[in-house]
Amino acid sequence: MVTMMTPSQMVPAGTADLGNTVADWPGDRAVCRPVPMAHVEVSGFLGARIDRNLDSVLKGLDSPIPKGFEARAKGEDLPEECNRLAADSDLYKWLEGACYVYARTKNQELRKEVDRIADLILKCQKEDGYINTQVPPKERFDLKVNHDLYIAGHFFEASVAHYRATGERRLLDAACRWADYLIGEYEKHNPYYRRVGEKEHSEYELGFLRLARATGKKEYVDFAITLAKMCRLGPNVADVRAGGGLHAVRVGYLLAGCSDLFLETGREDLFRYVPGLWDEIANTRLYVTGGMGAREYISRKPYELPQCTDERDRDIAETCGSVAMMMFSWRMHSISGKSRCFDAIENILYNHYLGAIAADNLGTFYYNPLRVVGDQSGDTDAGGPKTTRTMLPEMHRTACCITNSWRFFGALPEYVFSYDEKGLYINLYTSSRVRQELPNGAKVALAIETEYPCDGKIAVRFEGEKPAEFSLHLRIPVWCFRAKASCAGVDRQVVGGGDYLTLERKWQPGDEVELVLDMPVRMVFSDPRIEANSGQVALARGPLVYCLENVDNDFPVEQACLSLRPEDIEDRVQVEWKEDVLGGLNMLHVPGTIAPTEQQKENMQPYFTPGQPVRLTLVPFYARANRGSDNRWVTLLPLVQGMGKTVLMQSLR
Repeated sequence: MVTMMTPSQMVPAGTADLGNTVADWPGDRAVCRPVPMAHVEVSGFLGARIDRNLDSVLKGLDSPIPKGFEARAKGEDLPEECNRLAADSDLYKWLEGACYVYARTKNQELRKEVDRIADLILKCQKEDGYINTQVPPKERFDLKVNHDLYIAGHFFEASVAHYRATGERRLLDAACRWADYLIGEYEKHNPYYRRVGEKEHSEYELGFLRLARATGKKEYVDFAITLAKMCRLGPNVADVRAGGGLHAVRVGYLLAGCSDLFLETGREDLFRYVPGLWDEIANTRLYVTGGMGAREYISRKPYELPQCTDERDRDIAETCGSVAMMMFSWRMHSISGKSRCFDAIENILYNHYLGAIAADNLGTFYYNPLRVVGDQSGDTDAGGPKTTRTMLPEMHRTACCITNSWRFFGALPEYVFSYDEKGLYINLYTSSRVRQELPNGAKVALAIETEYPCDGKIAVRFEGEKPAEFSLHLRIPVWCFRAKASCAGVDRQVVGGGDYLTLERKWQPGDEVELVLDMPVRMVFSDPRIEANSGQVALARGPLVYCLENVDNDFPVEQACLSLRPEDIEDRVQVEWKEDVLGGLNMLHVPGTIAPTEQQKENMQPYFTPGQPVRLTLVPFYARANRGSDNRWVTLLPLVQGMGKTVLMQSLR
């Protein structure tokens, strides 16, 4: 349980201490700013996942991630299992995530491990500030690796997190020594910098910026600008060059960095294309589950969104891509105050991201295809099995996704609420409490109670000790066609989705708002330009996209067809609460038929009689692959001919 601060203990907005552990950008150019995690207590659905991060972070130390630093600190050779691309960055992401967890929980076991890891890193730092456990045998500024700045950026972010969580400067000072070394090499015209825009992995922009904010050293802001300008932005996604191309994670980090630079400096030359690029990615490059990229890259052409690939060890929607897109969208929300930024974050979070991470937070998928069917022998998920997550202490060949989950879950409390001069925004619905003093002096204290995302009822109670006048901004998700809100002395309001509903009043202690988001099951049709989805639809309820998983159905899931018209959903789809499945979730039971495979047609051996009615059982996409080791699933289902022509309920990206 988090210890809540009283209003008198809070850091007022506008003071030198920004108060945020993660969202440390200044507020001068922000429409709204995230509420610091020290002022937030998260429980409910999201709180449970955030709490599990502690066990996951501790379990991560049993993996190969710290072993390279442990060996080098003893003067030993690097273990073979640590000879991985950018392996050092995995420990830095562990440290960043661990510091966020410690800042929130004050867990002493974790603090001991944080101190131990900090000691190891300092023992591995060279006199000139450089750190890399893979040198030797690799070389500094290795043009075959091109991750020197990326690795440093993650250490800079970890050092800032460590400073904010513990108050100690030793890692912050070490980060400054490394940053000064990197700037010095640039000033010496090190040839490595000629290829940064062509080869390096963005993230260093954010690292230098956060280090600048923690230390007050403007030269780090200037260098972040220098590095960002080595990449290329343009009016269209196809014009972007982040590390030489459209690598999904690099693009997300670069755009997050440019947004952060705008918040810091107001420079339009690095930001003028960014809002349009966000729109284009959100509208034409994201899967229905919020994933981004195929074979790790964003397509140059819009709507090229295969449901899976036929390559043995490459697929779609890398988990780190979703983290980068949420980080980017978070900053765009601060800049714009627009609810659509959190519509994107919510879709990614509840579907793609939680679907990538095991229900106990102890494992992850590297890729997240919408469709996994048939014989999967020999196929891999970045070195792990394609049909189940790689579970700690085992690691993927590229370990970035599980380590990114540690820092993202650690940062997630600061995504839930934002504030501006006169009000508070509720961005993500989960049971929670928040206390925040606004710049105008109003002291906001709220308690939120809800079973979201399984249920659309949300109760918001003002818990301030004294009356306070402020605006309450309630996000109405874009998927919600009808929302009802009522509170004492205010008539019931009925609105549609896609914006914030703002309630302005002088709140009295005990005042309550009841918000009800209608959550009928809906049929989500694909944009016709997505060729891979032709003739298929997804089913969704609230923020959750559903999929058909083999564990719940006694026929090959790839043979299922949906026998349902949009106008018949209310009468023919059953929503069933299953308390005993993964902590509780809603399953959908929908009418369907079985189509024979081509081989069955040839052999006249149908698994079922073609066209035989069956009941299809679907689970939320996030829940798949948690109940066995040989999983198959499909997310988009073919419609029986003629079923989809009557009503177009909603476009699917």
